[in-house]
Amino acid sequence: MNDLERLREDWAHPAPPAPDAQAAARAALLARARRPRSRRRWAIRALAVAASAVIVTTGVSVFQGERTLPAAHAQVVLTRIAAAVQEKEFTPPRGDQWIYTESRVADQGKRVGQGERLTPQTPPPETVEPFWIRADGRRVGYLVRGKLTTSDPGERTPENTYALLASLPTDPDALLAAYDELYQAAGHSVDDEWIFLRLAVTLSQNLVPPEHEAAIFRAMAKLPGVTVDERATDTEGRPALSISQVAEGWRKVEILLDPVTYAYRARRETAITDHEERYPKPDGILMSTLKDGELVPVPPHLEWSVEKGTTWSVFTRVAIGVVDQAGERP
Repeated sequence: MNDLERLREDWAHPAPPAPDAQAAARAALLARARRPRSRRRWAIRALAVAASAVIVTTGVSVFQGERTLPAAHAQVVLTRIAAAVQEKEFTPPRGDQWIYTESRVADQGKRVGQGERLTPQTPPPETVEPFWIRADGRRVGYLVRGKLTTSDPGERTPENTYALLASLPTDPDALLAAYDELYQAAGHSVDDEWIFLRLAVTLSQNLVPPEHEAAIFRAMAKLPGVTVDERATDTEGRPALSISQVAEGWRKVEILLDPVTYAYRARRETAITDHEERYPKPDGILMSTLKDGELVPVPPHLEWSVEKGTTWSVFTRVAIGVVDQAGERP
């Protein structure tokens, strides 16, 4: 008997997956198979990934040194979160009340200059942004040079109109369809990455009824590429639960929650690979500039680049509550 044969003989065989793990994995596969395939470029690949999750039922797999979690795990965790948040106590605001949020924002997109290369050491500009949304969607409030200003929000979305959000269906498939319809009607190019980001912004900027918050997490479980990390840390180094998806192939968009209460904390976007933003983009709009009194085409150029590991943006929610007037704080 050689060493390899002895190792095989002595090594304990792993126990088969528990029935609930098998059921969860199968549920994930079926849920993805049933997801409507209009506007889905990922259908065949998503089914293959989900099928792999059924076969590989270990909790964590490793690929190129980075921990990833199978689709079945993400669905189980998101379902657990949904069940918990649905039981929260909640008092809906009146239509004439205002929802106040305060966010601490660090955003490289607000400062990056032409030709600039961003690295993990590049400090993003930081601001604190208080914001008021009237619950019926008629007005929004914000500070301009320290002075309160209110205006019509223009496009009404689940992000800025509580009444609209509260009117949406709580079935996850129907909720995804409603988001598709709302944003397509507004002229946006909608895909799964866009929907994930809009769901994240809704959690960040609006007061979300428990049944709709639960529906958002269940809807996220149906989107391709969504993963969960229960051992993440937030921007302050605290333990956090991360729900994420890769956007545009170069940055990871994360929703960070309290790992115990599942309360929303922040949205963080991080470059997972080197990326260059160039003009013109494929199929993008061509621009012209005035030179010597004539319009001439803008020549191709590098707009900016970002190095892997750079934090692109962090939106940390500091406060949320209901007040009677814009300008008030809870």
